[in-house]
Amino acid sequence: MSFIPATHTTETLTKRFSDPVINSVIDVFKYFVGTTAELETIIDVSDAPRHLLSSAIEVNGPGKGIVVVNVPRDLVSRAVTLLIDETLAEDEHVLTDFACELSNMIAGQAKKAVDHMGFQLGHPTLIETEQIDTLYPPEAGSKCGIFQTGIGEIAVYFGFVGQLGEILDQEGPEVEKKRLLVVDPDELSCALFKGLLHERYQVQTASTVEEAFMDAALNEPVLILLEIDADHGHQAEAVRQIKESPLMENVEILVVTSNRSTTAIIQAFNHGAADYILKTDFTKQILIGKIERALGRTPVVKEVMATTK
Repeated sequence: MSFIPATHTTETLTKRFSDPVINSVIDVFKYFVGTTAELETIIDVSDAPRHLLSSAIEVNGPGKGIVVVNVPRDLVSRAVTLLIDETLAEDEHVLTDFACELSNMIAGQAKKAVDHMGFQLGHPTLIETEQIDTLYPPEAGSKCGIFQTGIGEIAVYFGFVGQLGEILDQEGPEVEKKRLLVVDPDELSCALFKGLLHERYQVQTASTVEEAFMDAALNEPVLILLEIDADHGHQAEAVRQIKESPLMENVEILVVTSNRSTTAIIQAFNHGAADYILKTDFTKQILIGKIERALGRTPVVKEVMATTK
């Protein structure tokens, strides 16, 4: 796979697509975050700043493209203070999740306008900021809008790279799916996670930790999504049991809870959990991003683009 040189077509697509994206950024900060946002300048990708947190949105339609929302940590922290709770403004998990949600809001706000132009926007995917240069090679003619908001600077990259077939959230059929195990006594929750994840992973379910051990004896998973709100026992302690078991000592664990402040989360981390998921507040892309980070795997964008070098 290789990039095709920028043409009048890709440059025209970028110009057409930029207005809805720019207007969406301004509207999101005005109506959702509650602060001002103004477009300061549009510059080449190579001249743009690189902030800490990045998420990418796939664009399909007349051309294959990507929008990357790139924000500094301080801006996200201030936004969390304004919108959620000041006590969470230093929580790295919350900040990472909200950076992705900010992209989701921008994509959602732009959706109606780009639909009329024949474009479709995907779900945000967390990426490493270092991958921006890989996603937007010099010959692609991509651009970056620099916005000054009431709580800091934000950079939004957008551009089209010809008609490349697969850029985000796609893995070839030759890639073996990783095996996950969802442990939750609620059948509906198990079905929800399985529905969200089955296209990307092999997903099995168990209603108890005991069932999980029996399942792992036959086929060890790489990661367990463990519900810790169950009334029939102290599920955070189950993290220790799993990590101490010879069958699953190398299995990563994401605890699932409805209560952000529960002490069980802290205890689960102390026992070796990699991260947590809030049942009441997550998206598919946030869930996948947490799973990928727990597995120590780079985002799919990086995996796919590495094959083009």
